Amino acid sequence: MRRPLAIAGLVALAAAPGCLGSGFDLEELPGAPLAVVYRTREESERRVELLEQAKGNALRRERRAAYDANYVKLEAAVDALGLGRSAAEKAADLLGRMSEVNARQEQVEPFEFAFRGDRPLDWSEDYGRLLFASLRSDSVQLYEWIRATGEVRPVTTGPADHASGSYGPDGRIVYAEQVPSADGKERISRLYVTEPGGASPRALTEGPHDLKPVWSPDGRWVVYETRDAAGAAIASVPADGSGPPRILAPGRDPSFDPVGTFVLYSARTRQGWRLAEMHPDGQGRRRLGAGARDEYDPHASPDGRFVVYVQDDEGRQQLRVRTRDGRKDRPLVWNGDGVAPVW
Repeated sequence: MRRPLAIAGLVALAAAPGCLGSGFDLEELPGAPLAVVYRTREESERRVELLEQAKGNALRRERRAAYDANYVKLEAAVDALGLGRSAAEKAADLLGRMSEVNARQEQVEPFEFAFRGDRPLDWSEDYGRLLFASLRSDSVQLYEWIRATGEVRPVTTGPADHASGSYGPDGRIVYAEQVPSADGKERISRLYVTEPGGASPRALTEGPHDLKPVWSPDGRWVVYETRDAAGAAIASVPADGSGPPRILAPGRDPSFDPVGTFVLYSARTRQGWRLAEMHPDGQGRRRLGAGARDEYDPHASPDGRFVVYVQDDEGRQQLRVRTRDGRKDRPLVWNGDGVAPVW
């Protein structure tokens, strides 16, 4: 049985010195491609309108908590809202389109192979493959796109849902598998690791609510988001299964910096969700800047100098970039919203 989170209260995080200053020249950003789920400004505004009419402000916050557990299916449920528009139009408003962003030029190019609602998860080290989640059948599964050939091939199969995962340094993949509980009242999520030679995947955690796994650059650790009655927390487990999981800190949306020295994540503070980082053992926690809105989905640039993330402002989800010292910050794409950034 997995031990409870046992988190008492909020953890005080020291803010990075200084306030956020003005932006910086986009030419300072690395040229590596950035994958996001992109919505035009018009789509974003319609999305906010639909959610406000459907749920109201209080229930929208409740929807946000459930949103991350199964992004594709929940967003596809917009069809139930009605409001006199076609199912295709309503789904497009919420789902967005998986796209490639040239950060230096702020150019957005939708992936031709992508379906509405596809969600990027991880690039291979050489940016030749993109791992993503898609509802292309009756369940959410992982696929990878091969840049050189344009091929899209399945990584997982159903009926269980597989909505999150990442590449390991040796080509293996760690992913979350979601299935209904025995009583059908909730969804159980556990982590699995693919094995070479076509062997059956190996169970890495027992669950019941383990999501968003990311593999450390050195291949030793898998860090992930886990949940219980105390809320969301960041946990780690040896990738080879040689030890039990360990809670590192309250928070969500973990990712590693390029060399594995820090885990970036969104920390729950008294002001809301804010960017933070810590060492893989949970030590050295600190805030990354002092933003004024909720901040999610941090992901370091390939050179480690910047963090791309999502700022949530009453339903608008703006893509932004911040320097790692937390001192400078700017919007990345002005003509629309973006979520699930992967650099």
